[in-house]
Amino acid sequence: MPEPLFEFFEVIAEELSVAESKVITHEDLRINDEDSPLLEALIKSLKATSAEDAIPSAVKKLQEHFAAKDAKFPFGYEPGTGRFTVIDSDFLSFVNDMRDIRSIGRRSRDFECTVSQRLGQRATGAIHRVGHPRDRKKTKAAFNRHLKKLGFKRPVLLGNDKDGGLDILWLLPLGTIPHRPFVSVQCKNGEFKMDEADKSIGAGSRSFTQHGGLQERVHVPCVLFNDYIHPGILTSKQLNFVPLGLTDLAFLEPRISINLI
Repeated sequence: MPEPLFEFFEVIAEELSVAESKVITHEDLRINDEDSPLLEALIKSLKATSAEDAIPSAVKKLQEHFAAKDAKFPFGYEPGTGRFTVIDSDFLSFVNDMRDIRSIGRRSRDFECTVSQRLGQRATGAIHRVGHPRDRKKTKAAFNRHLKKLGFKRPVLLGNDKDGGLDILWLLPLGTIPHRPFVSVQCKNGEFKMDEADKSIGAGSRSFTQHGGLQERVHVPCVLFNDYIHPGILTSKQLNFVPLGLTDLAFLEPRISINLI
């Protein structure tokens, strides 16, 4: 279960899936959940002064979360009336769909494919979903030939490898193959777990030693969870990967900024 703030976010996303605009107050949370553990958890986690203050405080925190990612906030909110209004229906639908498949092992492939599509909506360059199982390039030879076209000089799949610790390869629009860097996105269809991220990064790092033009440290490793990444769940130590969550796939606002200082 996500943190209370993001559990609340998913409640709003679900409510707005059936109505483009809806009034939702703390009383509605109580009606929908008799014991209202979510409301109580929000009050506690946000240090809200009252039940009435919980929702406005939660919306403000969510707005800050999206702003920190330069992302478009997907709904509007009027604190005076408690009315929520859809701004980005596609992203809210994506959140609902991902919530429904979270932690279901057999849906991991669907998670990877959907993440690839969402990433493609905010990225430039070329995206290759290469995780296991694959619809095409099923054999080791076919897989290795495909990666060779992307700059890998030596075979990536060896022994019992299924995907070499690679799920999504985002080929950045910089340089020329084999001197064109990747953002490697490992997908985890579950809540954030540091040990899971560490395992993913190890396998992927070994695969990048097979690249023909760039050293392993040039590429950018990421791990994207079916969850929400915020400072409260991360270690204060330096990470050797970029932690990502669902809100990292919201539309950028603006798509690109240029600052000449």
